[in-house]
Amino acid sequence: MLQPLGLIALMVAMVVTLYEMGASLRPAVCSECPHCRQRAEEDAVRQERLSREYARRNGIDVDDDDERRIG
Repeated sequence: MLQPLGLIALMVAMVVTLYEMGASLRPAVCSECPHCRQRAEEDAVRQERLSREYARRNGIDVDDDDERRIG
């Protein structure tokens, strides 16, 4: 009983470690530099495009007041 739980805990720890290592490689984002603002604007445009595409595929009326976002 204890051995399978230990193995599961080890696997979870490995996944969390891999996620944290990947997160540490991403650059920090600030609200002041032009590069980060451009990146944030591109992300917002991409999210808007994805939500409109999702709505079109599923026959949902696209509302500007809709607060659902993909991501």
